[in-house]
Amino acid sequence: MNFLGIFIAIGSIVGAVAYYYKDKEGLPIEPYKDYEVFLEAMLAYKEEHGEYAKDLKKLQPFMPEAHPVNYKRYGLSLDGKFLTILHLPEEEALKIINEIGGDSYVNGVYTYLTLRRVNDLSHIKPIAHFSMKPDNKFTTTTFITYDTNSCVAEDNEILERKWENKFATFKEPGIYTIRLKIKDKNNNWSDTFEREIKVTEEIGLKAIEAYDGSFFMIFNNGKVLSRGKNDFGQLGIGTLTAVTDLKYNSMYDSVSSIACGEGFNIFKFYDGSVGSAGTNRNGELATGDKTSHKTLVSVWGLQNIKQVDAGKKFAAALDYEGNVYVWGDNTDHQLMKEEVPDSTTPIKLVGVEGIKEIACGSNFGLALKYDGTVMAWGDNSSGQLAVGYKGSVLEPVVTLYTNVKSIHAGDRFSLVITDTGKVFGAGNNAYGQLGSKGKAEIYFPTEVLRIKDVETLRVRESLTLGILKTGKIYVWGNFNGPGAKPIFEPVEIPGVSYAKAFANNGKKCFILDVNNDFIVITDTSGRYEKRRLYDNFYDFMEIESANGK
Repeated sequence: MNFLGIFIAIGSIVGAVAYYYKDKEGLPIEPYKDYEVFLEAMLAYKEEHGEYAKDLKKLQPFMPEAHPVNYKRYGLSLDGKFLTILHLPEEEALKIINEIGGDSYVNGVYTYLTLRRVNDLSHIKPIAHFSMKPDNKFTTTTFITYDTNSCVAEDNEILERKWENKFATFKEPGIYTIRLKIKDKNNNWSDTFEREIKVTEEIGLKAIEAYDGSFFMIFNNGKVLSRGKNDFGQLGIGTLTAVTDLKYNSMYDSVSSIACGEGFNIFKFYDGSVGSAGTNRNGELATGDKTSHKTLVSVWGLQNIKQVDAGKKFAAALDYEGNVYVWGDNTDHQLMKEEVPDSTTPIKLVGVEGIKEIACGSNFGLALKYDGTVMAWGDNSSGQLAVGYKGSVLEPVVTLYTNVKSIHAGDRFSLVITDTGKVFGAGNNAYGQLGSKGKAEIYFPTEVLRIKDVETLRVRESLTLGILKTGKIYVWGNFNGPGAKPIFEPVEIPGVSYAKAFANNGKKCFILDVNNDFIVITDTSGRYEKRRLYDNFYDFMEIESANGK
């Protein structure tokens, strides 16, 4: 060893001895784990101070409390380049040196483990970076994706990404700073890349959903008010007690839409996931078993979901890639499976691809393709699949509907809106569901006369609610209540127009108009329940607070 080498070695030993005293009791240490912790602490110290520590005491604030270290056996060399370990057995010392490499070595009773090897081994300084979609205009319901492909690391190998404030959705408005650090293959950390975003909140009401005793008001900020029957826990609020007044529950946060079935409800969230609550006798909740749930549970295996819908005892989901998944009852081949009574997990439909929109009837399904054609499957006992004949359909068939803009399904009948705003239907017509009087069943698409320029429909059981582009509202079919009489042709609902939100549960129609009047319609007499209602979630909360609820 030359004079300079001897000088450095002696200096290092002196530095170690200055901090250590010999541990005569031989307290146990974990050199492999401890080394990694010290290395992380050294890099954290350097990031904060711009230089390496030369005193072990300076690293202690950066050491994790969950990992206690026997400091009596450790120290730093005077130049801060090495972690030194006192009285490490030679075999164990050589083993860890081979693992770490670099300039590590043994000198007498001390083992020197290099703490700066990462800089020697990394030829490219790692650089953290990320982009976001969308790039701006973030709200509490915005679903955010993060892309780290622009990060720089040697050989493009990133061992670890350390995030702060990375969320798919931000549930509360405010200013958030998102940070990222990356570790390259040599355990070298990058500087922190950060981006500050402003998250706002949309106000106002988005939709009303109702069926089988459940009633929901969904706001643009993803929060939901609910009331109704709850004997199966279908409201998802943790109890089996019916709720007579609208209530808010935080479990509903970030809800995009809700589909209501018989005794169960399906919830789609803004992050593309799906939840469910209620009865599960036929696997309606898609949880992998048949246990009913009174709190929201995750639907098994579904992500990136665009739309959900529900029939009587089955449900369906459409993802953003155009695939359709179904689960629950299969009595009428709603799941396109033969000799299978039901399914407790989602089944991806074969042959139903490139789909834009789905609709579930009582026991059948419709799927709208981007070219305006419609596929159908399941119960066809009244010709509701619009294929020119009746009888259950196991395989997906292309219906006779064409140039379709939207699809809608009820109890053994279907309706579509064309690109020109006309409405066509097929299936059961005993109560005027297809807007005409005469034939009890119609197998071919037939136009619903006396109505045009239709914007959208709400279809449930034997009743249809139609909203025109002019703001007028029509109804036809049958209010399934005591003494209800069929409405064989579309009838304008008097005194109601320009609805902001609407729903139809088969027995009643619910409308919130531009004046924030909430109207409950059970017939076409013009006499209906009417009261003022809030279209802003925070107005509701203020009123509830003022009332001491």
